[in-house]
Amino acid sequence: MDDEGFIRRLGDRILVEYGYTVITAPDGETALDLYAERRSEIDLVILDLMMPGMGGRQCLRKLFQLNPAARVLIASSYAPDQNVQDDIGERARGFVGKPFTMNQLLAEVRGALDAI
Repeated sequence: MDDEGFIRRLGDRILVEYGYTVITAPDGETALDLYAERRSEIDLVILDLMMPGMGGRQCLRKLFQLNPAARVLIASSYAPDQNVQDDIGERARGFVGKPFTMNQLLAEVRGALDAI
């Protein structure tokens, strides 16, 4: 989930090229609707924290209300400050900073999926 179309398309292209199936969402509301409808198909949510409308933190809380065991990777253009560290430590499986390289994204996705 990212409000920037370029970032969604880039992430989609990279992940599909490496064998992942991708569902994209431009905002938190759409992401939550898609997650509720297709939860069984979703192994990992990549979530931008800085979003217009419903912010990423609010979306994260609602996502965990839907599924407390959801796997989430935080993507942000901001350094992981204490608030982001709290989100990562308590809820998310990791953090990838934007702009990210292909290798960074793939490593963080794999790590989040492999984490127990």
